[in-house]
Amino acid sequence: MLAALCDIFDWIPTDLIATKAENATVRKVATGDAVVDLSAVRPKRARIRPER
Repeated sequence: MLAALCDIFDWIPTDLIATKAENATVRKVATGDAVVDLSAVRPKRARIRPER
């Protein structure tokens, strides 16, 4: 639909839609060569015991 409107009125999409980044947070980046111990982060797996 947007493409059809642009063709009909001889516009480009930026004429119809204004984009502006607001309240953008800074993304965390990995630094250093430290090895992360994933077993400390992952939850323990539930073990199902057989019924006796």
